[in-house]
Amino acid sequence: MNPPALKPLHCRKKERYIYKERSALPVLLWLLGLTTLFFILYPKNFKFILKHEVHDHEEKVTTYDYDEGSCDLFNGQWIPDLNGSLYTNKSCSTMPISKNCGKHGRKDVDYLNWRWKPYGCDLQRFDAKNFLHIVRGKTLAFIGDSVARNHMESLLCLLSQ
Repeated sequence: MNPPALKPLHCRKKERYIYKERSALPVLLWLLGLTTLFFILYPKNFKFILKHEVHDHEEKVTTYDYDEGSCDLFNGQWIPDLNGSLYTNKSCSTMPISKNCGKHGRKDVDYLNWRWKPYGCDLQRFDAKNFLHIVRGKTLAFIGDSVARNHMESLLCLLSQ
């Protein structure tokens, strides 16, 4: 009895390659058909925005008039703020526990009642609605180290009030 004839290895690999290529075609056609059907059944979910439309909002942005020439934001002094802080450790729900001085034993609150007063002008208090109106539709990024992170966390506290 003669042993069965074996095909050379290069022939076997070629047959497997052709077989795999043929089996992928029905799967691709099925996926293409399914995707097309999905687009036909749900066309509203796939609208492409061709241009950015800006809508006028009923709220008006509050502007503050000051002379840029006489107002140097970087030169000034810290003065007592009789109105108090816009947020505290207790009122800010977004503040991380690791940054909450009150929970870690700090008893004094004198550091809260100060504000920066530039020479030649007066800064208005932060207005969350006005800020959100100004940055609506824009991207805001805090790039840097822990100081930038502190600024971001402070902004979140201001916006959460």
